[in-house]
Amino acid sequence: MQNRNKLFFGLGVLVLINGACAPAKWKELTNSLPNGSLGNPVQAPSLQTATENFVQESTANKVDILIVNDNSASMDPEQRKMGERFNSFVSELRGIDYRIAMTTTDVESAKWNQGGRILPWIGTASRVLTPSTPRAEQIFRETVPRPETIDCQSRNDCPSGNEQPLRAIELAMDQASTANKAFFRPGVDFVSVILSDEDEMSDGTSSQATSAPHVVKHFESVFGATKRFAVHSLVIMPGDAKCRAEQNSQTAAVKSAAYGVRAAALSSLTGGTVNSICDTDYAKDLAAISKEVRKLVSSFELHAAPKDDSVEVTFDPVFKSTWSIEGSRIIFDPAPPAGTKIEVKYRY
Repeated sequence: MQNRNKLFFGLGVLVLINGACAPAKWKELTNSLPNGSLGNPVQAPSLQTATENFVQESTANKVDILIVNDNSASMDPEQRKMGERFNSFVSELRGIDYRIAMTTTDVESAKWNQGGRILPWIGTASRVLTPSTPRAEQIFRETVPRPETIDCQSRNDCPSGNEQPLRAIELAMDQASTANKAFFRPGVDFVSVILSDEDEMSDGTSSQATSAPHVVKHFESVFGATKRFAVHSLVIMPGDAKCRAEQNSQTAAVKSAAYGVRAAALSSLTGGTVNSICDTDYAKDLAAISKEVRKLVSSFELHAAPKDDSVEVTFDPVFKSTWSIEGSRIIFDPAPPAGTKIEVKYRY
């Protein structure tokens, strides 16, 4: 969501459309941009100062994270690597109200078809992990390696090898108010993490394979402008022939590894990251993903990109936080609590 910046205003609420829907989690109170700037992006280069006033809304600093786990026959090693790295995954999520759920890439087999429904976490009665979940690290480690994947070839009952992570995300959204109600919260930002050694419908070439733009449009049709959306991928990075060969060689009976072209495209389109499934240790990858999640839920898009060292921020009531600037985005650490009024002064 960092490629296209279009600003729209209505009833005093700023909404950023940036690739996919990316509503600000703040309510705009006033601003001093040209002509009040309501209804128009900043265009007057002669005016180089701005003051924007906002109030933090209750849905800020929250995130719902869906892991889309490839449970096909070849994925046992990668599932185990991810399962061991829960602490790395949540390393940058301290102070954030998160929910973590999981579904699989199987949306078609007779026995293991998950159809985008979130799975129960092993050893619990819950389908979501939160910051207060007891033994969360152990639960994550035991649930990510899928029992239907392990030794499935010897049982001759493997889940579908026709992986569909993008379609699984769409189906998960479709069940936001039914089977996945425990996961999706109204107005809370939605992040998905894809783990797969193949592309959509195995190699991505089928005319029936779900595309990245289709997922974004589907997100908009389900949630409108109430959430922001980002997808991160742990896949065979497009063009990495060495990784593809490695994935093909690790399971003798399964030689269908493919570049994660469509997953990577969806990550690019939504401002997510693309990481290599061939990395020996996923600690660095998962920490980088959670760091980007923190930026998403702790940030706000200003009307213009501030000049370096020109930003002044005032909190009411007083709140201790640091901030950084990336383009026109201001990122707070930690994010101010709901109800906090924020004044941002800057030059552009």
